[in-house]
Amino acid sequence: MHDIVANSLLEVVQEQLKVQRNLERLGKEQVRLQRAILHHLNPTSRVIGGTFTQIPTGGIMLPIQPGNSPAFQVTPTFSGPPFPLVGAQAAVSTSDPVNAPASIDLTDDPTGATFVIALTPGAVIPTGGEAITVTWTYTNTDGTVATVTGTLTEEGIVDDVTGGVFEQVK
Repeated sequence: MHDIVANSLLEVVQEQLKVQRNLERLGKEQVRLQRAILHHLNPTSRVIGGTFTQIPTGGIMLPIQPGNSPAFQVTPTFSGPPFPLVGAQAAVSTSDPVNAPASIDLTDDPTGATFVIALTPGAVIPTGGEAITVTWTYTNTDGTVATVTGTLTEEGIVDDVTGGVFEQVK
């Protein structure tokens, strides 16, 4: 009798292992199919660059001077069909994080395409102005990173360095 019970339990455990393996195989297949569907819906399109433009803050185009926080917006360039940006995948930085820190406010723009450069009041700016390099990056879902870099001074946006255009709306 003991052998019959042990054999029955062994058979049940073996069947459970078969079911578990099948569920694991089906789960992997489901993930593969979901990836294929995602690729079909969004075929290899990614952000590859863009254009910076200074935009009004509170209806006013703020001068690029200490104490002001001018706002900028990136219009992305896509490798294929455009798609909605995910704000958490965007980042911005400047070459002078002490006197000109940059930040993205996902509350106002959940896409991450709008950012502010907070020019510190009383910042020491060399005669003739300081050239500040601004870099906006976007990490695509495939892991590739698009970068748009430009330079601005107190006179405005002066240079496109890489990845797109950096311009000031007048």
